[in-house]
Amino acid sequence: MKFFSILIFLILTNLSSTSYAKEEKDVINSFLKEELKDFELSKEKKNISNLIFKDYQEKEISFSDFKGKVLLVNFWATWCAPCIKEMPSLDRLKSKVDGNFDVIAISVDRDGVKKVNDFFSENKITNLEKFFDIKNLLAKEMNLFGLPTSFFVNKEGDLIGYYQGDMEWDNEVVLEFINYLIKI
Repeated sequence: MKFFSILIFLILTNLSSTSYAKEEKDVINSFLKEELKDFELSKEKKNISNLIFKDYQEKEISFSDFKGKVLLVNFWATWCAPCIKEMPSLDRLKSKVDGNFDVIAISVDRDGVKKVNDFFSENKITNLEKFFDIKNLLAKEMNLFGLPTSFFVNKEGDLIGYYQGDMEWDNEVVLEFINYLIKI
């Protein structure tokens, strides 16, 4: 009987550490209004620190390289009209937030680096780095359904939630949410 009680305790302890506490959900939900009303909070904490993508030189990058920063991870493509629409606002967002924050724009274009370089030049995207998931390995790991999709990741590398569709990312509601995430 003692063994059974210990087993139940361990299971419950593990479950509570892999999901968000009610207080944490309530605070986050208080920010999910107006532009962020369709943001989906992750049901469980999922750490993505070890997931890999590539930079413009085809060097492997992992999310652990950004540990200590809140991330907005955006999957996009040059052929995706809503992606094209929101990319300038992601570029502006990166320049508006100082400190422990970064925008990780990951292209799933199969045409590769040249196509993205041309897109950045033509659209005057100057603040974002170029990252790639040409084989969609990362997209599959993150259960990506469509483009654009953006994920917020906390400083420890845990997914907070996601937003599907385009948005003007440099709006006040998003900035308040990001600043909150940086402070916690």
